[in-house]
Amino acid sequence: FNSARACTDLPMAKPTTTPAASACPTQTTDAGVVNDFRICTLPNQINGNYTIPYVAGVIYRLSGLVQVGTDMGTTGQLSGTRGDLTIQPGVVIASDSDNPNNDALLVNRGSQIHAVGTKDRPIIFTAGQNISTNGVNAASQGLWGGVILLGQAPTAVCASGTGPNNADGSSTTCENAIEGFADPHNYGGPDASDSSGEMRYVQINYSGIAIAPGNELQSLTVGGVGSGTKIDHLQTYNSSDDGIEFFGGRLNLKYLALIGADDDSLDTDNGWRGMIQYVVIAQKPGGSTDDSFAFEIDSNGNEALLPRQYGQVANVTVIHTSPSPAALRIRGGADYHFYNMVVDTNVPCVNMIARENSQTDRTTVRPANPSLQDLGPPMFSSV
Repeated sequence: FNSARACTDLPMAKPTTTPAASACPTQTTDAGVVNDFRICTLPNQINGNYTIPYVAGVIYRLSGLVQVGTDMGTTGQLSGTRGDLTIQPGVVIASDSDNPNNDALLVNRGSQIHAVGTKDRPIIFTAGQNISTNGVNAASQGLWGGVILLGQAPTAVCASGTGPNNADGSSTTCENAIEGFADPHNYGGPDASDSSGEMRYVQINYSGIAIAPGNELQSLTVGGVGSGTKIDHLQTYNSSDDGIEFFGGRLNLKYLALIGADDDSLDTDNGWRGMIQYVVIAQKPGGSTDDSFAFEIDSNGNEALLPRQYGQVANVTVIHTSPSPAALRIRGGADYHFYNMVVDTNVPCVNMIARENSQTDRTTVRPANPSLQDLGPPMFSSV
């Protein structure tokens, strides 16, 4: 990341040509000129191969929910249409600041996104207000819905009438609806190595919305995303909820900068199993909500469900400013190993909640039990 560039700056200079010289590419709609940028609205449904090209002076707009493909079910063999979205380096995609609906980009099960920027030409997802002069500041957040990836990898929490799942995550029926929408958009399946594509050198700024308490979108929301998905060099900035929230899946990530989240920076649940390394977390300066953690790790009261959550996290720096009970929260139905980590906080470092199944079965800290896919209490190495 370029430290000389403020998080609130767009990565491209004003166009040197007149705005009219920057025409909107095919299959986008011209929405006029804002602050010398040509605004081109993306279609709300993207099927087949679709490329968003870099064009000098053009910013692309999300107006409402933009979906890539339609849901292909738990195995990719059911009804549904595949979409493959490619975003070229340097592209800026902004929400529609005049739209009363929640703007977001959602990649459905069986479809893929290929958003590969570079160090000098990152791909930016931002709020429409960011285009206007002085339209955002360090307190801006929750101005649009963010990016959602849904895959066909296992989840432990199955919707009513589906599942249950097992330790291998092999159920072909277990699925669940992702948070953040009134209408269901499902994730989950038996393919642990499923790929939702790749995201590299990407920023997601000023996002996060709430449909209701406990039903929110983050900067990046991932449901049932498999290990074939590649995400690295990702920055989230000023989410009104979490930086990233995992709902099941097998996604691994590296090189993350999670800045200014109003709730948790990383939130993992529903049987996610994976690895994360090279992370900088800096929560909102001055503190955010009183229930905000750098890591919130739990299974939503479903301690006995399989697959059991297991995260390995390495090479992390945390600057924790929230008045929450601790910087890290671990509670029930989850195993974790933290390596090589520095936590700067004015509250306790770790808050562990036992989540008792019984007076003798304290699920967060009980001894390892292979029959329950249970590795034992959390482990800390060089923390």
